[in-house]
Parts: sequence; C-alpha cells; structure tokens
Amino acid sequence: MKPETLQKFEDYLHSFERKNGKKLGERTKYGVLTLAKFLEETPHNASLTALKKIHSSYIKQRSYPLAVYTLWMYLSFLGYEENKIKEIIAFKRNSHSATTDDEKLAASVLNKKELFYLVDHIENKRDNLIIRFLYDTAARVSEMANLKLKDIDADTGEVHVLGKGKKPRTVFIQETTIKLLKEYLQEKNIQAPNELVFTIKPMSIWYNLKRYGKDLLGRDLHPHMFRHTRLQHMADEGVDSFAIKSYAGHSDIATTQIYVKNSKFQRKLAFNKAGNIWLDDPKRI
Repeated sequence: MKPETLQKFEDYLHSFERKNGKKLGERTKYGVLTLAKFLEETPHNASLTALKKIHSSYIKQRSYPLAVYTLWMYLSFLGYEENKIKEIIAFKRNSHSATTDDEKLAASVLNKKELFYLVDHIENKRDNLIIRFLYDTAARVSEMANLKLKDIDADTGEVHVLGKGKKPRTVFIQETTIKLLKEYLQEKNIQAPNELVFTIKPMSIWYNLKRYGKDLLGRDLHPHMFRHTRLQHMADEGVDSFAIKSYAGHSDIATTQIYVKNSKFQRKLAFNKAGNIWLDDPKRI
C-alpha cells in the first residue's frame, strides 16, 4: 500500500464507528495499520475476480482474525459493498479441502528440535520467557498479555487466565519457566498485585516472533503456533482429548479431536495393535 493511501486509511480508521456507535480501540487501530502495509494497492471498482487475484497471496499467508479484519476494513474504506467483501474473505475458506486443513495444522506446529533451538538461541530474557510461557500454558497471546501479577503463583506454577467468553481456567508453567519468570519480575520490579506482568503489546510479540522465526528457523512464526504446538505435543504423548480440551479451554470437543487425529501416539497405537506380520512367518524373518 502506498504511503499516501495508508495515511488516508488511517484517517478513515480514526473516524470509523461500529454499528453500536463505538470507535475502534487504539490497539485495534495499531494492529490494523501495521498489517495494512502488507496489502496490495487496490482500485475502487475492481471486479470480484480481480480482487481475489490481488489479495490471494495475503489471504493465503494470513488467516488469523486481525489480518482478515484488516482486509475487511481496507475494502470498506475503498467503498466496496459488504456482500462483495464477504465473498473475498470466504475465498480462502471455500478453496480449502479437509486435507489442506490438516496441512495447515502441521504447518502451525513446531517439533521439539525447533522449539529447543528457539529457546537456546534467543538471548533476550523477556522474549525467551514469552515463548516458554506461551508453550507451557497453551494460552492465547491476548490471554497472556492481560495477565496481572495476582493471576500467577510463581511458587506453584499455577496461572489463572480468562479465556474466550470470559471463561476462567487454570494452566501451568514448568520449573525452568518459573525460574525465568521470577528473575524477570525482580528485574522489572513488578510487585503490585494488579500490575501487568507483560507490558508488551500482542502485535509487538507477533513481530518479534516473525523475526525470530525467519532468522532462526527459516519459517513463518506467530504466537498462536505455540498453542497449537503445546496441544499437539500433548496429543502425541497420549493425553486424552477431554484432558486437552480442559487445558485449552475449548468449548467443543471436535476442536480438540483435530490434534488427537493428527497425533503420533494414535498412529503408533494403530501400528502396534496391527502386530508384526513378519513374526507370523518364520521364513520371512
């Protein structure tokens, strides 16, 4: 997007009002403007086919809610009707098969070697802690960003998060993460119960992870990947779906089953139950 278009789009965001009359929050505007830089310059009267072609790369690479919302706001800013925008937003969903969904999950999961390599090579203590924290708790980045000191028991490793629909749940952090957390709290002099533990904005976390992913792993990295990774690793270790559902705060067991279906544990279980055909025929041993 050209700088002059971005400036006009920023003015639009400042004046924009939702249907309930409320204006966009500062954090939302900051996130939208940051992502808008990745959008292609778009004419005001392009056809549906042309719009799909212009934004196909963006839609393919960025499927998370804020990125989709950014595209929606940009096309609204250009004067496109809501029905047409919905067709563009739905383009990615309609062009994906069930197999592609499995591939998408696989692309959002780090293996243990990648995870260890990250924490071993990120020297910034805060960023290292954030990665460990996101993985241990399987928390959403917004849940972590809203944590106050009173929500964490640094002695037992219990963390009380407020999930979607304001549903509370208790998650945990490992001893190594607790050690880093205590050092971090002491260095930042965080003592008041209602003081935020992580003062960094979610969008800044997102950008830092993009940089680490590119520099250290050569792949796209974003905060939600650590949630996917943690839940997939649980399933790979044979943790049952109801326990994972409880830990993740899923409202529907079907969401959890995606991880179980893709787990190495289930594949190994199937392999072992099938037996060793070669032992049944001594001639083939």
